[in-house]
Amino acid sequence: MSKKFVSRIALLLVLVMLLAACGTGGGTAPAAPSGDAAAPSGDGAAAGGAGSDLDPVHFMAFAMVTGPNAESGRQVQMAAQTAEWYINDVLGGFPSLGGRPVQITVIDSTSDAAQASLPFEQALDARDYSVVIGNANSSIALVQLPIAERFEIPMITSAAANAAISQQGASFVFQPAAVAATFIPLQLSFLDYFAENLGRDVADMRIGLVYANDAWGTDNANNTRIQLEERGLNLAFDSSYEVATFTDATPLVTALMNAEVDVIFPSSYPSDLSLIFTAMGALNYHPLIIGGGAAMTWPSLYVDIGEAVNGLTSVDSWGWDQAGARNNPGWMQMNAWYEEQFGEFIPGQGGPTLISIMMAYAAIERIGSDDPVAIRDELRGLTAADCEWAAIINGSAHFDAVTGQNVGALPVILQWQNNRPTAVYPHDLAASPLLDPDTMQPFN
Repeated sequence: MSKKFVSRIALLLVLVMLLAACGTGGGTAPAAPSGDAAAPSGDGAAAGGAGSDLDPVHFMAFAMVTGPNAESGRQVQMAAQTAEWYINDVLGGFPSLGGRPVQITVIDSTSDAAQASLPFEQALDARDYSVVIGNANSSIALVQLPIAERFEIPMITSAAANAAISQQGASFVFQPAAVAATFIPLQLSFLDYFAENLGRDVADMRIGLVYANDAWGTDNANNTRIQLEERGLNLAFDSSYEVATFTDATPLVTALMNAEVDVIFPSSYPSDLSLIFTAMGALNYHPLIIGGGAAMTWPSLYVDIGEAVNGLTSVDSWGWDQAGARNNPGWMQMNAWYEEQFGEFIPGQGGPTLISIMMAYAAIERIGSDDPVAIRDELRGLTAADCEWAAIINGSAHFDAVTGQNVGALPVILQWQNNRPTAVYPHDLAASPLLDPDTMQPFN
């Protein structure tokens, strides 16, 4: 009997035992991640679990690990560790590839789109990746497009919400998250519902726009202006700011008060949002808040302003307890592991990052190949009807075959309750009833 045959038999027996152990779903505690969530770059976690001595399938997560948006990168790193644990230790790696594990390397884009192209290109030069996850920042994702196209590697953009990403003619981009044009109609529909519960007439409400002057913030603001005008609603205040130089929100909040704004639509990041809410508290100014996503639904907001978060509302492309997530056992298993390891819910950059990773996993499993072009072609055909991970996204998810945009993606409204956001609207996605922000009790 040849040595090659014996080694193959031994490897097969190891894989069978590992897959059997992973498939039991027993009551043992989940394994701890071997990586460091605070590391600035590098592998999110070591390739472990089933098939750990086999060559890994390499994924890159391109994230804002440093700079003012580092909270986003922190979420991506923890999502990468969670995905590695689930794929390698629970699913047994990639069965279609003989149990090869996934290894997700987190590369720091920084928070500056002007600097993001160099580390992205250097990383692609240094290693053969099968897929790129992110960047969640629309401005940085736009910078990545021509580079991913040149390297012929599929790029799934996580939570990036500017529709321009999938309108540049790129053939290797996939945009799974709901875009800003879908955010605004839901925000305004929710405002009608909110005002009705408060006994107020939405036509009498004075609306204020406050937003970061970047691709995501300006896209949100532009869509809001158009749809407020179409509905004949009163836009009483409209102001942007530069995140890098925004150090004192008192003048902005004072201007909002002088304009008698009673409902604000902010599109902001953690550092600037903290300044805005701190100034509001100091000036005893408490308008309704219907945020545009991002930091409005992240754990950092609770860290910054404490229990003052409760009652705040925001649209987002993702909510940890929305219907699609609650109905997916594998997702809830990842959710439980994530909370046990990191002590917080999966937030609005971590969730879409995990979805993007698992859609790439599904594509590779279906074709039995880690070839980037073959993965790109398979991703084009993934739908909520035949891919459980695509079904987590709100709406009848499927990628447009030409643009790569998820044309069925829909957002959700979240309200902070008990120090974490929960899905409250639309009703078919909701996990909790909307509460009166003044009393934190259900409306009568």
